[in-house]
Amino acid sequence: MPRIRTSHLVYLIASLFIVLGGLLAACGGDDEPEGPADDVKIVLQWVVQAQFAGYYVALEKGFYEDENLNVEIQPGGPDILPVQLVAAGAAELAVQPFAVVLSARDQGIDVVAVAQVFERSGYRLVSWADDGITSPEQWGGKKLGVWAGHEMVSATINKYGLTEGSGDDQVELVGQGFDMQLLLERQVDLASAMIYNEFAQLIAAGNPVSDFHVVDFGDHDTNTLEDALLARGEWLDDEDNQDIVTRFLRASAKGWAVCADDPEECVEIVLKYGPALPRAHQTWMMNEINKLMWPSSKGWGVIDQESASRTAGIMLEYNVISEAADLDAAYTNEYVEAALEDFSDDDRFRNDYEPLDLDVEDLLPDDG
Repeated sequence: MPRIRTSHLVYLIASLFIVLGGLLAACGGDDEPEGPADDVKIVLQWVVQAQFAGYYVALEKGFYEDENLNVEIQPGGPDILPVQLVAAGAAELAVQPFAVVLSARDQGIDVVAVAQVFERSGYRLVSWADDGITSPEQWGGKKLGVWAGHEMVSATINKYGLTEGSGDDQVELVGQGFDMQLLLERQVDLASAMIYNEFAQLIAAGNPVSDFHVVDFGDHDTNTLEDALLARGEWLDDEDNQDIVTRFLRASAKGWAVCADDPEECVEIVLKYGPALPRAHQTWMMNEINKLMWPSSKGWGVIDQESASRTAGIMLEYNVISEAADLDAAYTNEYVEAALEDFSDDDRFRNDYEPLDLDVEDLLPDDG
């Protein structure tokens, strides 16, 4: 039997490794994306600000790219209706309150909530502390500044046996812009504010937090669910799109986790994409947004059935929707649960989350 020369043996082994390497590369490893990246456009409900930091962080840090997604983030504004863009197929996802999902479905628009980003609501009513209004029971004969879609206010008025109107014992509702001028000028007794935005405007005007009394509707069980992620129902019927949503949620959850751990880094990233609002305001907002998310009782993004039912009930009672919502069709936790399957409990729930200890009186007025 002829011998194989050592040099020939080495050559054969090397060739075998090259062939095997090529086959493995062709098959692709578990961590390697297959094929071109999937395009995803998400429309925000407002301009670039820390309210949406998790998405910008996921984009900046390559979390979407890691999931083989090419994500475009479109800021919102006063003339942009994200739910309509999704319904028209001009975007795959949008950030809107869960109440918008229910309202759209009531009008025959096929959208579905695929994640609930904020577990707690940020909507507040604010009064001057020296007016002594500390309970909704004292709202009779008072003027309340409200925005369109003030179901939480109406539900609270009703809960405490009051009525809306201009009578001596009634609660008068006054249309309010997205600023705090009516309260600052004492034209209303209480004014609407998002705790992460308009309330900061009061502080930026040079007023210490102690000057105000704040009504948190969550304390009265009249709050509704706010920022959710929605998609078009028909689009979700495609299994490929279900996979896209799952990957998007996984990457977004990682972005929001960064904001829980390092909110100041997230503010830096937000300022890179939208420098219009000052750093001080964004820092306040980032801290308050984190409080709305963490700790999470169900896990990041999971829609709580009780909260969804309360939201739907309030909307039906105050004629925002014409009939009882079909919640089984209005939302799903399928994709967010799949996205978080390999997350640790700490990343899902953040039970040990602690917000920043901000000295807001010093922080905000300087940049105001």
